[in-house]
Amino acid sequence: MDDTAACALTGDENARLQALRHYGILDTPLEQAFDDLARLARHICAAPIAMISFVERERQWFKAEIGMGRREIPIEQSVCRVAIQSSGVFVVPDLLSDARFASNPLVTQHPHVRFYAGAPLVTPDGFALGTVCVLDYEPRELNLPQQKMLDMLARQVMRLLELKLANDRQGQMVRELDEARQRMALLAHTDALTGLANRRSFTDRLHQQQALLKRDGSTACLLMMDIDRFKQVNDCYGHHVGDEALRLFAATCGDVFRASDMVSRWGGEEFLALLPKTSVAEGQVVAQRLNAALAAAAVPGVAPPLHLSVSVGLANFDPSRPLDLTLCALDAALYTAKNQGRNCTVTV
Repeated sequence: MDDTAACALTGDENARLQALRHYGILDTPLEQAFDDLARLARHICAAPIAMISFVERERQWFKAEIGMGRREIPIEQSVCRVAIQSSGVFVVPDLLSDARFASNPLVTQHPHVRFYAGAPLVTPDGFALGTVCVLDYEPRELNLPQQKMLDMLARQVMRLLELKLANDRQGQMVRELDEARQRMALLAHTDALTGLANRRSFTDRLHQQQALLKRDGSTACLLMMDIDRFKQVNDCYGHHVGDEALRLFAATCGDVFRASDMVSRWGGEEFLALLPKTSVAEGQVVAQRLNAALAAAAVPGVAPPLHLSVSVGLANFDPSRPLDLTLCALDAALYTAKNQGRNCTVTV
């Protein structure tokens, strides 16, 4: 082991614990791959107990254990906390004869272990996270080939940890990519300022609704709405207040329209709403309710209070009529409403 790794093994404990947490292995469920390596360690070393352990600040936690019967022990009972300071396989032929471990409850009480051998789990940066270790109930030795094999198993555990880390990173990248795609899809169908549907997505919805109406014969109506004197709002108060006015209108629509309705920003201060299963008479009531709600609200940051109103063109959504003709008729009705003094609804 080079000088950098040796330094890391005996260096800052906080840095070592940070490296351990970086792998995200603590308190994860049992896994076959780690269990298999623990079984190999037990077989190679002819030992009744084998573990893949990680040394935390207050405990020693076992990712895999064969013959121990528990998933963790207090750090005070850990032999591995000494083993991770070793630059190679750490062997204690007789724990009871070693002053460092003679009073350890694992030695003096159940399970009365006497022999220990552990190979440190060392990161590429030289931090020892824990060990692959074996224990026996009788004093004994571990020959050199067995020590080399134990060290090889420790390297395999680290490869599994690196693979887990890579998989975790890949999973995070996939999640971030999915979230980015969802955001892009939302932006592609949403007006950024108001959060309402944009013209493109609303046009697609109109075609879908037209086909649905042809199939089931239900009713629907369309409202084309234009904020009255919006140019004056921008000219008198500035475009930032105009943006607040648009957002206020969108929020009011959210309160007035049903969840099944769809409202879009058609362009500028012009909006289009689709109300499924709604007659023209019911649509007139909705338009009146919208203007009443706008009259009760005020654009934020403006004194004296600034209230909005809308002119509305209203039409039955006839699926047998070309959509372009319906939209032209709505536009004409909206123009008539403005000429009639605004803040009113004209029906096609």
